[in-house]
Amino acid sequence: MGDEQVPEQGMDRFSYDYDTIRNGGLIFAVVAFVIGLLIILSQRFHCRGKKKPRQENEENL
Repeated sequence: MGDEQVPEQGMDRFSYDYDTIRNGGLIFAVVAFVIGLLIILSQRFHCRGKKKPRQENEENL
């Protein structure tokens, strides 16, 4: 009775398939990169602010 091997259920709880995690991370990085390029190169989003004309006062000259 004392010689029986009981498998520990919590032992393999944190064993990961690192190839799958690496491939998933690479796919996520490529998708994020492409979306970033589309946002940067899009004509819809402009990073320009509206230029206000300068008001020159005679006091500041």
